Amino acid sequence: MKKNICKVALIPARSGSKRIKDKNIKLLNGHPLIAYTISAAISSDVFHSVIVSTDSKKYKDIAESYGAIVSLRPKEYAGDSSPDISWVTYVLNELSEKGQEFDLFSILRPTSPFRMPETIK
Repeated sequence: MKKNICKVALIPARSGSKRIKDKNIKLLNGHPLIAYTISAAISSDVFHSVIVSTDSKKYKDIAESYGAIVSLRPKEYAGDSSPDISWVTYVLNELSEKGQEFDLFSILRPTSPFRMPETIK
């Protein structure tokens, strides 16, 4: 019998971009940039959960309106030089404390808005 592998999509969306202010929520064809990654992840039917990790209440509200679950991360995990492992560990530990365990995760950056669900599959 094949084991059901539990997968989670993790979408990093910090608010402190230096080069393009609020780039993750800039509008592209009428939708925030992050919406395209959330939509592709959900539509792929690959993941049990699609989670946006952000340090912003504004980003949180936008992500939730497009169907993502949101993890608000502390500012120390949202800096220019914060390594991915810091916020990934934070989110996975937060989920584990809630009794949600995942076997695999994928990081899907919101700055790839043309990624299709088929690409994720």
